[in-house]
Amino acid sequence: MDTMSFAALALYLSMHGTGDLVTPYEVQEIRAQAVKQYGFDGLRAEAFKRAIFSCTAEPDAYVDRCDWVRATAGFVEAAP
Repeated sequence: MDTMSFAALALYLSMHGTGDLVTPYEVQEIRAQAVKQYGFDGLRAEAFKRAIFSCTAEPDAYVDRCDWVRATAGFVEAAP
């Protein structure tokens, strides 16, 4: 979790299912809403709490979700 960008953390907390197709524009909106709701430090804390729950309850799904959010958020971060 500590190597995820704020876009990835926000996407991790979103209601989108793992593997959903999400446009870069949607990722930017999700990030903006999460930062508005939690602030930067709060976003880290919320994602950390969710990750602790998820990795204990469904370890395989946790790894898949982390891989998905990093890849999906990477499209936004790579854009000029």
